[in-house]
Amino acid sequence: MGVIVGVHGVGQQQLGRQQLLQAWRPALGDGLERACGQPVPEVPLDLAFYGDAFLSAPGTSIPGKSTAMGAAWWERLDEEDYVELERAAREVLPERSIEEEQTASDKARTRVPGFLRAVDRHFPAGGILAFGDLIQVRRYLVNPVVKSRVDAAVDAAVTRQCQVLIGHSLGSVVAFEYLRRHPDARLELLVTLGSPLGLRLVRERMPHPAYGTGFGVPPAVRAWVNVYDTRDPVACAGPLARWWAGVRDCPPVDNGRDAHAVTAYLGKQATGHAVLGALPDLAAKPR
Repeated sequence: MGVIVGVHGVGQQQLGRQQLLQAWRPALGDGLERACGQPVPEVPLDLAFYGDAFLSAPGTSIPGKSTAMGAAWWERLDEEDYVELERAAREVLPERSIEEEQTASDKARTRVPGFLRAVDRHFPAGGILAFGDLIQVRRYLVNPVVKSRVDAAVDAAVTRQCQVLIGHSLGSVVAFEYLRRHPDARLELLVTLGSPLGLRLVRERMPHPAYGTGFGVPPAVRAWVNVYDTRDPVACAGPLARWWAGVRDCPPVDNGRDAHAVTAYLGKQATGHAVLGALPDLAAKPR
C-alpha cells in the first residue's frame, strides 16, 4: 500500500523498483525511528520507477561515466549539455575559483575543464560524477518522450491512498511536476531530498516557468519540506524557500562521504520528523 510514494533520482536505469525498495524502506524506517525514538512497523512505502525511460527512448542516452577507455564522459557530451553544466557551475561557485582551476588545467595540460575541477574541489568524494548527473535532469525537462514516460510511471504509482510524496534528486523535480500536473490532488506532504530545483537549469525549463518564480507550495499538497546537505553537488543551489514561499528548509544535514546518497537522506531524523508530521500513526506503539 503506497501511503508513501518515493520517486528515485538519477542514474538508476540499470536497477528496478524492487531493488530500490530494498534500500529505501529500511532507510526511511531508520529516519522514522530516529524521529520518534522507538521501533516502527514496516513502512507503507511504494516506489515510482522510471529509470527505463533513460534506456530505450530515442535521443535520451547519457554518456557513460567511465574514463578507463577513450574520451572522458564530459568530452562525449553534446555542446548544449556541456554549456548547461558549465553554466550551473558558474551559478553556484565563485567565478575566481573556476578561473584559477582553468589556469591550473592549462598549465598541467589536463583535459579536465576548469569548472569541473572547481566542482570537484568544492564537492569532494565524487563531486564531478554527481554533478554530471544534472544532465539527466535536463534531459527530463527538454525531451518530451522522456518526460511523458517518466510522468506516466509516477501517475501509475501515486494512487488515492498516497498521502506523502518523497522525491530524491531528479525525483524531486519529477514529484514537483506531478503536483503541478494534478492541481486537484490532495496530498499531505512533499519531501524533497538533495534537490536541484533551485538551479536556473531546472527552473527556467519547467513546463510552467512561473513555478520557478514564486508560486509557492503547489495547491495539491498541504506542506513541503526540503532536506539537503551543503556538500551535495546536486543540491548545490541550497535552500528552496527563496524560490517557493512556504517551503520549510530543514537545517542542513551531514550525509558523510556520499553527500547525495538517498539512504543517508532517508535515514535522517529531519526526514523522519517531516513524514511523522503528516502520518503520526506511524509512531503508534504496537499493540
